[in-house]
Amino acid sequence: MAYVRLSPEKMKKAISTQKNETIEVMRYIAALSVVFVHIPTVKSGHFGVDIFFVISGFVMMLSTNTSSHQFFLKRVIRIAPTYYFFTITTFIVALLFPRLLDNTTANYEHLIKSLLFIPFDKNGAGHRPILYLGWTLNYEIYFYLLFSFGLALSREYRGVLASIFLLFFFMLFNASSQLPQAAYGSTMVFEFVLGIILYTIVEKRDFEKTCILFFILFFGLIEKNIEYTNRLFVFGFPAALASALMLFIFKDFKFPRILVLLGGASYSLYLTHPYVIQVFEKLTSWFNEGLIKSTIALLLSLIIANVVSLIVYRFLEEPTRKFLRMKLLTAI
Repeated sequence: MAYVRLSPEKMKKAISTQKNETIEVMRYIAALSVVFVHIPTVKSGHFGVDIFFVISGFVMMLSTNTSSHQFFLKRVIRIAPTYYFFTITTFIVALLFPRLLDNTTANYEHLIKSLLFIPFDKNGAGHRPILYLGWTLNYEIYFYLLFSFGLALSREYRGVLASIFLLFFFMLFNASSQLPQAAYGSTMVFEFVLGIILYTIVEKRDFEKTCILFFILFFGLIEKNIEYTNRLFVFGFPAALASALMLFIFKDFKFPRILVLLGGASYSLYLTHPYVIQVFEKLTSWFNEGLIKSTIALLLSLIIANVVSLIVYRFLEEPTRKFLRMKLLTAI
């Protein structure tokens, strides 16, 4: 079997044909909800992370429907470069200007674990890498790794196999309170399974695999006696239901171009928005100065965060990803 480097033309075509406008908009909704979590006058919208995880399970199935070639490398290229840039930048700030950061210190062990997506306890603050929102990326890479093993064994049953792997390590580490084991023993891993189930229902209408996946999911929950106050029930299942409704209702809907563009920049928005809000808050203090100023602060911080995300997407995330895909990926 011969492999060739992808030309820029083929690369552009491959990327464009994989886009799904509804998923892009869902990503933006998820990222925007997380932005509201960090706005001092709102501090709500945690379900955005759960939507991300559900979408991830769905998209991994969708993107590997016809080919599993270099799956894990593609995902690393998608996630790592922008995350590494801001992680290293934050580390340099902690090294040179430590007073600017609260719980982040210039710890080289923390840096290595952050870059390798290994969950750890950062200075007693819990599961927070140097770029603290990267805790969700630790889960994403973990899922991609297990999914790639499933792909290697069987593309037909990749979703089922990945779900079994998630269940196995959940059962193994659920009782642990130490990182990284505690992260892999969290019920949040089942939100990827919900995304896989969503794919088998929406895209394939495969009753047999859907039943198997539900059995895997509920076996873990029943075996470990998970309470209904758990995040999976509070945010995970509603996120899956909301995603299903979006995919059904807006399947062939043409969204405004700006909304799709913001969806493309949602990853950059997710990584950069806390620092935009923090800088805005320190420069103005408007969030604490009455209804009018706090409302203006909310609107301006949202606008600035979105503009910054578009700039980062246009000049860092997208060019880096295209360059690495051209240099590292091969076509069959």
